[in-house]
Amino acid sequence: MNKRVLFGLFLGFLIAVTGFNVYAQTNASNDELQAKVKQLQANKQQILKENQELKQTLQRQHPAKIQARHRTLVDQVSAFVETAFVHSKETYQERKKQAQSIMSDELINTFFPTETYRGKTNTSIDHVQLFIETGNLTSNHATVLVRFYHTLHSLQNDQEQVSDVFLEIDVQKQDGRWRVVDFKQAT
Repeated sequence: MNKRVLFGLFLGFLIAVTGFNVYAQTNASNDELQAKVKQLQANKQQILKENQELKQTLQRQHPAKIQARHRTLVDQVSAFVETAFVHSKETYQERKKQAQSIMSDELINTFFPTETYRGKTNTSIDHVQLFIETGNLTSNHATVLVRFYHTLHSLQNDQEQVSDVFLEIDVQKQDGRWRVVDFKQAT
């Protein structure tokens, strides 16, 4: 009988240890799950807040206003490309005057450094494509990617050279008008 009692005590001890382990594992899993639930709730609140902010931005910017903004950007950047990259002796003064409302003073000095055109080439552009990067719809800054073919015609030897140009143009709203403030070769 002594063996039966010892076996019963051992079996009871084994059941108690197993029960304790199951209880401890369940509580540990519960704590981990509670931490994950809290993290997910915090993430959900952040996403809901961002969603609400985007809805408010869209309410402030009606589609017609967005379209008008894009149209203005396209017009200004197109005018910049025409003004800056189409060179001829006949239109130099007109383009220099037009540049005042399109680009920054620094760019005007870059493209129109003299009072008269002293170049020995005429240039033209073809197949202009504009891509406006979207982002904050209410921002006073925009980036426009422009691709076009630039044709250089030498007046001295009557040769033409065509190159594919891809630019990243930075545009800022200054005094209620969009102005090109910088550009660089896009990659």
